[in-house]
Amino acid sequence: MSVHLTDEQRDLVASGRSEPSLDAHVASCGECQKSVRDAKARQRLLTGLTPYTLSDMAFRRVEARLMEQVEDGLPTPWPAWLKLAVPVLLAAVALFVVVPWRSETTVQPSPVAQRVTPKTFPTMVATFASADAKLRHGDGAWQPLVASDEVSSGAAVSASRLVLATLTGPRLVLEGEGAFVVGGQAMVVLGAGAVGAVGDAEVLAGARRLTSVDAAFHVERTAAEVVLDVATGAVTVFDEGGVAKRVVQGPARVRWADGTALDQGVLEPQSAWLPPLAPRAPASKLDLSGLPDGTLLSVDGHSYGATPFSFMLDAGRHAVLVTPPGQPTQERFVDLVGGQPFVFALSPTAEREAEAPEPDARALARVMEDLRRQTPKLRACYEKWLKANPHASGTVDLVLVVNAKGAVKKADVKGDPISAESVACLKTTAKSLVLSPLGSEQELEVPLVLTPGKK
Repeated sequence: MSVHLTDEQRDLVASGRSEPSLDAHVASCGECQKSVRDAKARQRLLTGLTPYTLSDMAFRRVEARLMEQVEDGLPTPWPAWLKLAVPVLLAAVALFVVVPWRSETTVQPSPVAQRVTPKTFPTMVATFASADAKLRHGDGAWQPLVASDEVSSGAAVSASRLVLATLTGPRLVLEGEGAFVVGGQAMVVLGAGAVGAVGDAEVLAGARRLTSVDAAFHVERTAAEVVLDVATGAVTVFDEGGVAKRVVQGPARVRWADGTALDQGVLEPQSAWLPPLAPRAPASKLDLSGLPDGTLLSVDGHSYGATPFSFMLDAGRHAVLVTPPGQPTQERFVDLVGGQPFVFALSPTAEREAEAPEPDARALARVMEDLRRQTPKLRACYEKWLKANPHASGTVDLVLVVNAKGAVKKADVKGDPISAESVACLKTTAKSLVLSPLGSEQELEVPLVLTPGKK
């Protein structure tokens, strides 16, 4: 026998179910006697507790609330020692709930955990991340989160906008705003904010648990209500006890104020939410660090908003439109290779102008003649303004960016002020002008002389 009792031997002696040899050892070992006394005290403590196994829904609500309390930004942060105790608290809640104390003579069976270990959430990849996106595991420090980073089960994330997707295996796409946890129980635990899901998903939002199979839905949680927007498919909503449920078939939107029952939610037979786009493997990260902040970006006709952000695209060729602040829109085709990042950089305007050859004199003369013939189209835009201002006069310059084939890509108006309506008319009309080919992209200035209108 070892020098002292093992934990199992100690518990047997404390419960009165040990062998004589163990009793004899305890009688001769002072330290073992003390450990047996402590074990008996713990067993008496447990006899005063009534075992109760929480339902799956109730356990997740307790877990979610504990996790919310240890997140940053709370009005009254908990002490650091309590953050470290969260795993212990969660384990205790899973076993039993303490009820009013009973006398030591009350005999109760030892509590037995009946929860089944849930499946874990699949590892996901950030396919779009705003500049403020961040991630952390447990009590670790917040870390920046960018496109192509993996988000595993149990991670807490926060961002103005974040899209997560499974690039391989069963398809699941999440789009979040605010803070949420990608739970270890294959569930998204939503804090204050919103989350959208495409595929098989489960979301816990306050007192509501929402599950879907092959559906696209969006949940927004505020301090006063939960709003469910179902674009396609059906979402089953459970109440706090996990018993009552309501099935919402898309397209539809339902609003629940705090404290209202499932059947009291206000139903609107429409959906305004657009499911997020996400690539499939193999995918490539598009590095936009070379673009100035505020650059508008569109890919294959889909607008992604203004930089800074990071995102991923399917491998292959894509048409990219970028509009830097105060600069004309540039269009480029990029060929992405799966698994390899692509650095997108603007071509400096000065370099583009230096590379463009001077137009042939005869080609330029033909273009100017085309403009003179089509001047009546432009005159109609400002004649109404002149009639309303009979003594007005001056000159404006119509600035045209014309491509090599003679098409007007962009038009602007500079010079003496005229009405906004006239300026808009000139820009629109200028883009419809038919000009002769110049052989290269050129910028032309066309003076328009405004003469006083007739009295």
